[in-house]
Amino acid sequence: MTALHFNGSIGLRGHAELTVKGEHTAAHVSGGMLPAVLSTPQLLQLVEEATHRVAAEHLENGWVSVGFEVILEHLAPSEIGDTITAEVLLEAAEDRDLIFRFNVRDQDSLREVGRGQQTRKIVLMEDFMRKLKTDKALR
Repeated sequence: MTALHFNGSIGLRGHAELTVKGEHTAAHVSGGMLPAVLSTPQLLQLVEEATHRVAAEHLENGWVSVGFEVILEHLAPSEIGDTITAEVLLEAAEDRDLIFRFNVRDQDSLREVGRGQQTRKIVLMEDFMRKLKTDKALR
């Protein structure tokens, strides 16, 4: 079974790259309490960027994918100035789910920085925004 409103296929690949700057570090987020290494949320953002791009290229007009579930292992630190690359592979596309496997490596050493899996849900943007407004009105 294939994903609804998605015209891509299993095996699609993509990537995103980041050169670590001060604002990407745990030190920046923590006000200096943590070391000046890439924060886990920034690592996840890089993966999100790569998976979003792959999905967006193959979705029908009006449909988008949103992050739904992540399994992430942040295996090694990255310092300011390091360039890391997230490589993603679409492993499954069923119903409204796009399931990606990812690997993040340091570009200079090819050392593994992170790995995991991300599921994105396919949603109609109009419905998504309507639901958001309805949910907010109920608060």
